[in-house]
Amino acid sequence: MTSYTEIQALQNAAEHLEMGLKVYQKNYEDKRKTLKMYSLHNDQTGETLSPVLDYENLNHFILGFIKAKNIFTKQ
Repeated sequence: MTSYTEIQALQNAAEHLEMGLKVYQKNYEDKRKTLKMYSLHNDQTGETLSPVLDYENLNHFILGFIKAKNIFTKQ
């Protein structure tokens, strides 16, 4: 999966939360680093919600966030 489709898939999952969250790709200055890393941010408050993670782990983080939101917002 290319980085554009990875970031788009992560952003689609983040939008499912309906909280205005945005996924950012971490850019490394070291050209030897080939692993793409991402983090989840709340642009309204400027807060970073996740550590810098690879695609699979950030995907799990977002899915856990969705599950927690569903648990805590049930009436």
